[in-house]
Amino acid sequence: MPYFILGLSLILYGLTLNPWALADEILPIAKVMEHPADYQAKVVIVEGRAREVTELPPRFRVHRCAGGPVYDAQLFMLQDQSGSIQVGVAGACKPNAMQPVVENERVRIRGVTVADEKDPRGIPIIYADAIDRVTP
Repeated sequence: MPYFILGLSLILYGLTLNPWALADEILPIAKVMEHPADYQAKVVIVEGRAREVTELPPRFRVHRCAGGPVYDAQLFMLQDQSGSIQVGVAGACKPNAMQPVVENERVRIRGVTVADEKDPRGIPIIYADAIDRVTP
């Protein structure tokens, strides 16, 4: 009998809407831009076209690469039908280890939203954890 109750409880819990399920939802960029405090330090998924892609030069003495250089870092604006937001790509510890984003490419970004609290405008940026290419 206890296993039946446990099993039923787990099924019912799985059927309820929980906050972790929302992490898989693609958000309109305008929603993040209008309410940056709601998404501060949270993982979001956004999708759109890359604009104003900037390749950053290799950085040296970076902690995440054991003091070695970081290659293929980028900044770009991601634009969907509702608005645009800046995206930062940290890069990799080896050159050409990742496929860079190109201008006008359609991508899905999973990353952490951060707004600088010292900036009076509070404009958020997304630091990409994962980049998926989206085919039309």
